[in-house]
Amino acid sequence: MIHDGLVALIHYGLYLIPGLLLCGLWFGLVPRTQPALRIAILLLTFVLLRDAMTPQGLWSLSRDLQIGFIANPFVLAALGGMSLGLIALLARLAPELWRWVVLSKGSPLAGLAVGLATGCLIGLPLRLYQGIEAGAIAGYWRWLPGMLVLAYGANALEEVLFRGFLQGYLEQQVTALRAALISAVAFSACHVFLALTVTQLGWPVLLFTLLEGLACALVRMRYGVVASTVTHGTAILLIAVPMSG
Repeated sequence: MIHDGLVALIHYGLYLIPGLLLCGLWFGLVPRTQPALRIAILLLTFVLLRDAMTPQGLWSLSRDLQIGFIANPFVLAALGGMSLGLIALLARLAPELWRWVVLSKGSPLAGLAVGLATGCLIGLPLRLYQGIEAGAIAGYWRWLPGMLVLAYGANALEEVLFRGFLQGYLEQQVTALRAALISAVAFSACHVFLALTVTQLGWPVLLFTLLEGLACALVRMRYGVVASTVTHGTAILLIAVPMSG
């Protein structure tokens, strides 16, 4: 499992190198006095990281929005852990952006509860519609711990970018509600390439990501990025299954 996982991760990393070098150079050349452009570059880089997983066989998306992830839990845990590492790196390399990240607002316990409930409201109906039965899926329970790390680790990175950097920056320019709406639309728009070319599934992906993005943005507005990460991670976890073959 570990050997095969390392091979998959190395192939993924090599595949990303040209794009990451260009995005890194672009980000480094843009002065810190241009935060909006630097945020846009980071969002583009995240889209690259996410969408490159499809041709590398790390995940897939079905027409009923069921997400299949590689069945190797080591790979999933490694990707989730690397996402958390990238968050730490961004906090060090871009403190001028990190100052807009609101990790928690109000009661932390209330935020976690609302985040979990909202994630269930998004994910459970789809899980029931898709007929996901954990006991009937071979290797599900062995796969689940790695998926937990990926669901909350990788989506923590996504939430820091969209609800931390972008939404936090926008709140300095417009009202909090408008910033949340812009963040939600931007989140869905950053799935256009995935929806129309990578998977060719079209509007269902865009509608789902718009609703998911709006839910996460509103949770972030009230309770902060930690709560919105719980929302996002829970929703994805509920509709995820191990890929077969």
